[in-house]
Amino acid sequence: MRTAFLKRIVLCLGVFIAFVLPLPASVGAQVIPLASSVYEDMDLLYLLAGKGTPSGSRPWTKAEAQAILGSVRKESLQAVAHSLYTSIQKKVEAPLRWNFSDGFSLSAYADVSVENYIHSNSEFSSYGAWDYSYVDRKPLVRLRLDMAVSDFFYTYSDLQYGYGLHTKDDTLDYLDANDSVGALIPANSGLYYVDENTKLVQYEKWYANNIITSTTHIDFQTPKRSVISLGSERWNATFSRDRISWGNSKIGNFILDDHVDFHEYLRFTTYSEYFKYEALVVFFDTYHASTSILRMLLAHRLEFRPWSKVSFAVSENVMYQDDKLDLRFLNPSFIFHNLNERNKFNAIAHIELAYVPFAGFRLYGQFALDQAVAPNEGDNPELPAWGMSLGADYAAAFAQGVLQSSIEASMTLPHMYRRDIVDFLMARRYAGLNTNAWNAVKLDYIGSPYGGDALVLHARTLYKVADEGSLSLAVTGVLKGGVDMFTVLDDSSSEYGTTMFSDDVIHTSFIATLAGALDVGFSTAWQVYAQVSVLAKGSYLQSQQAFNPHAWDVQFVMGTTFSF
Repeated sequence: MRTAFLKRIVLCLGVFIAFVLPLPASVGAQVIPLASSVYEDMDLLYLLAGKGTPSGSRPWTKAEAQAILGSVRKESLQAVAHSLYTSIQKKVEAPLRWNFSDGFSLSAYADVSVENYIHSNSEFSSYGAWDYSYVDRKPLVRLRLDMAVSDFFYTYSDLQYGYGLHTKDDTLDYLDANDSVGALIPANSGLYYVDENTKLVQYEKWYANNIITSTTHIDFQTPKRSVISLGSERWNATFSRDRISWGNSKIGNFILDDHVDFHEYLRFTTYSEYFKYEALVVFFDTYHASTSILRMLLAHRLEFRPWSKVSFAVSENVMYQDDKLDLRFLNPSFIFHNLNERNKFNAIAHIELAYVPFAGFRLYGQFALDQAVAPNEGDNPELPAWGMSLGADYAAAFAQGVLQSSIEASMTLPHMYRRDIVDFLMARRYAGLNTNAWNAVKLDYIGSPYGGDALVLHARTLYKVADEGSLSLAVTGVLKGGVDMFTVLDDSSSEYGTTMFSDDVIHTSFIATLAGALDVGFSTAWQVYAQVSVLAKGSYLQSQQAFNPHAWDVQFVMGTTFSF
């Protein structure tokens, strides 16, 4: 009896092995989330190898990441860069967890994270007043599921159990007769909202954690990532709810930035070693509108690498808003600036450049033009608006890892992202079991998180050992003028014009953060991490040439994530 039972077990194992053994090398259509270390590691590798910069249009698929990695000659790398290359290669060529002989692949994972948050000043009581904030904080539990067929089809979704943006304990503000949000939400809408200054209990407490004990506090915005991806070695098409980013700015990219927890978009990319093309449609929540409207970002981007040390990209993008969909406008090869319908569109153009004069040193920058008067256009009441950032990176091998330092500056004119009919602001519903607001809209910028009328300086030093851990020190200083999302602007008669800091008061903030992470290893992914931040906020009165410090805070975060 026992012998027959053992034979059955052996037979079942044999059948399973017969199906699973022919493992595919990878799933090329798999989309690598922006939280993956692949992006930072690839940036470091390109810098050490003396190449321009890997594609700034992210996320990548595994097929694209493999192509980007393949542009670096592994045999020519020094020991530290060689280790970095091997670490990246292992991640971008890894198959899904279970692979079958007919080409079907499957992964299922659970991530358990425990985080603790401590700070010294309860006045820092909004998500914008914390350096480690809503988008960074991990849920207590996240379940992940991936499925793929061969290398051309991939889908992903997740479920999570964690704190929502707002909870049962919060009393939220609402937009009354005197409050409007740019051209996005009219006055007297009566909507409840959350922005970077909204007081929230979970950020006010001197001590908090992510161990959620009541379903009245859960985040209803789940799944956070949901991806369908089709592609091959040289192209990809995705319909996703996911984070997306254009550019390599550490402060904030001007068109699409990853400070937003997710966007919902349809995207097509094709690429070679020297060129990448992207057509993108981002769909926005219009719950805030009093009438039925459609709101989409129509964007296309061309990225070039004419020489190994130089890469640049140009994009042309419009915010489309109408009560019906005109399919003519979805042609991504059209010149969007020629869509001369001011009541429906706001256009913004963009260019990026990166240059590595020698291995280990990179210069990079971005420029975005929101509005300008063209030659021979005559009287145009719309005021110019643009943003620019410039930065430099230096990296070198040090002991067993890479030591990198970077410095960057960014500035935006007052009318950046703002027009009196169609603008580049967003408002998304976040549901919660709140006593006065089941649905509250989160107000945000699509591009740089600082919006217009801002000057930001940032410096960072990072030490990283591949597959072991990292330590970084970052310092950020911000000067923010009076123009924000609530400021009423008229294109033809704005009191702000093109001059930065027109208001007497300039708001100031300073952040210094020391952060570290350690990959514990073993047979499953286990990481511990911590950071301590010192924040100060104040104001500068131009009329008195006097700085007034208001408050400061010390914030400490400690956490661990275990995946199985």
